[in-house]
Amino acid sequence: MRARFRFALALVWIIVCYVVIRTVSLAGLFSVPLSARLRLAVSVTWAKGVARIIGMRLIMHGELPEPPFFLVMNHIAWHDFYALCSFLKDGVGVVEQPIHGIPLIGTLIAGIDPIFVRRVKDDTPRVRELMVKAIQEGKNVVMAPETPETTIRRGTGVRRFRGGLLDAAVITRKPIHYMSFTYRTPQGYPPPSKVLVFGPNPFLPTRDGKIPESEYKMYERQTFMQHLLKLLALPYFEVIATFAPEPILADDRIDLADRLREAVERIFTPIE
Repeated sequence: MRARFRFALALVWIIVCYVVIRTVSLAGLFSVPLSARLRLAVSVTWAKGVARIIGMRLIMHGELPEPPFFLVMNHIAWHDFYALCSFLKDGVGVVEQPIHGIPLIGTLIAGIDPIFVRRVKDDTPRVRELMVKAIQEGKNVVMAPETPETTIRRGTGVRRFRGGLLDAAVITRKPIHYMSFTYRTPQGYPPPSKVLVFGPNPFLPTRDGKIPESEYKMYERQTFMQHLLKLLALPYFEVIATFAPEPILADDRIDLADRLREAVERIFTPIE
């Protein structure tokens, strides 16, 4: 009953926020900056509302860096996004392009004005240029630079970081702050690995458009709806965000990527 009620409530909330964001977008006919501010406010309100509806409880260790900052973290599950929106007032996030195509939700995510990225090398220069521009304009930049490698199950370790987009920090001599996400479920309920992690990622197929078989071996074969209902049946779950006190600065993107991954892993607690 809890899962069904929450699902219905979340669906209504998404539809209401979608109608509102489409309505305030009309302000762009008179003022583009006003429209952008209104859409951002609606999107952040929507994300915070979703976090409450699905039973998310945020626990923060350490402090969010003073803006403007460049912040990276590990990525465990889709609700990392809602956790970020719960403590970030604003920021330019780097988001996978296919998410933009999700009905209703894609429009709401677009309201935060992220940088959409396609996981192909040809798109790296474009995204890097947009990130450099955001840094130079004094905006907060946020991303999870983990690679889609299939040897580490999400939540059990920190996957290798990609250096291509981190090059934006090298170019601008911008120190990068870092944090880690981990999850907990209430005592007596299934562990996070069973109810909070959905995989494999449908947005990360191989070049032939298929999901690697090695990915299927690490995750339970289930539909996203089955996964979602199990999550919504929990009374609550905890997201622990741990912030490191000092940023990392490097002159080489590969060195920066390696040092950041090792640093995030040091403050990361694997999920059960």
